[in-house]
Amino acid sequence: MRVGRCESWLSEFCDITKFIGGKILEKENEKFIKKGEHSIIENMQFNVRSKEDKIYLTIGEDSVINGIINLENSEMKIGNRVLINDGTTFYCTTGITIGNDVMISWGSTIVDSNMHSIVSIDRLKETKNARKEIENHTMGQNVDRSTIKCAPVVIKDKAWIGFNCIIMKGVTIGEGAVVGAGSVVTKDVPDYAVVGGNPAQVIKYTI
Repeated sequence: MRVGRCESWLSEFCDITKFIGGKILEKENEKFIKKGEHSIIENMQFNVRSKEDKIYLTIGEDSVINGIINLENSEMKIGNRVLINDGTTFYCTTGITIGNDVMISWGSTIVDSNMHSIVSIDRLKETKNARKEIENHTMGQNVDRSTIKCAPVVIKDKAWIGFNCIIMKGVTIGEGAVVGAGSVVTKDVPDYAVVGGNPAQVIKYTI
């Protein structure tokens, strides 16, 4: 998958909304979310840094969503009958799409960005100013975003992500695929494959 350059930065999210029992506690942030019929949001923290009023998070019908979702001027789509467990975290700067009938276990991390430049001199600029920017509440606002690579993540229908997995930028998890617990996925996973390890490798196929 072709990797693009991030146009935004995951930091200093301007809106923080917590969901308990499917109820949005901060009414002014409902405008960012579209939730399908009968879906349950049990214990989700939603962080969005937005520049305009639009739907950033779409949740289908009959889904159960937990964990932490961080969006930076990007959209995340969750299908029907999706189960996301506690402790799973999403960082979305370009786009994350989850199909129907997907299961994601606890403690996993799914990111569509490198988060920082891989060039050390670029990172030195961040560490040099980090303390001052935190004190001034400007963390991440002066980062050269053109140095950070990002690419969308897609998880297709009927996939199962085991606990404590890491899904990296640009990855597509195939239909019906299984990602074994603790795996680090850096490349696309074929449909109906079972993968595991770091980096994740195909172990077998279920059909």
